[in-house]
Amino acid sequence: MRMEAMKLRPIRNVHVRRLAAPIERVVPWIESCWTGGDRDCFPRDVIPNWRKNPHGADPLALIPGETLVGHGPFRFRLRVWDGRVWRVDVVGGGLVGWHGFDLEPDGDGCRVTHTLELEGTISARLSWMTLVPIHDWAVEAMFDRLEHALRTGVAPRRTERPMPRMAALSLGLARVARSRRPVARPSTSVG
Repeated sequence: MRMEAMKLRPIRNVHVRRLAAPIERVVPWIESCWTGGDRDCFPRDVIPNWRKNPHGADPLALIPGETLVGHGPFRFRLRVWDGRVWRVDVVGGGLVGWHGFDLEPDGDGCRVTHTLELEGTISARLSWMTLVPIHDWAVEAMFDRLEHALRTGVAPRRTERPMPRMAALSLGLARVARSRRPVARPSTSVG
């Protein structure tokens, strides 16, 4: 009898928020995410983030296929940003997939949809399940920060959204696990 591998459905996580501003006002704030700058609406005061471009390129540029962004241990490569669709692909980590934003007009405002779609091994999926509360909190906190920025013209210094206990526990455990990873040591053997 032949056993076939079970085909697992992709993990899909979606968050939607209607913002009381037209797309044209939202775009610059989305473009500033993952810069670590004053206009960055990612909850970077809680979860450090970054953006990297090739040497010689503007560090704030969004270059499809080149720009890397990340937060915590996660890395993503920009696939597309056309002012309406932002897609980044997961780089490494045992999961394959993407996450991004879709901006759509909604009356005098705009609807922002954040979607994450992943595939991976069962162990990678189990790891992801421990991170879902952190991810959900981070996306909703980012939406809150976007609303504040659109209302006041500045991104908040502190993230006001309280972190649910499960998210705080997951974040704490992830930080402990990361700090306990072995550090690669140079070889001491002589050839």
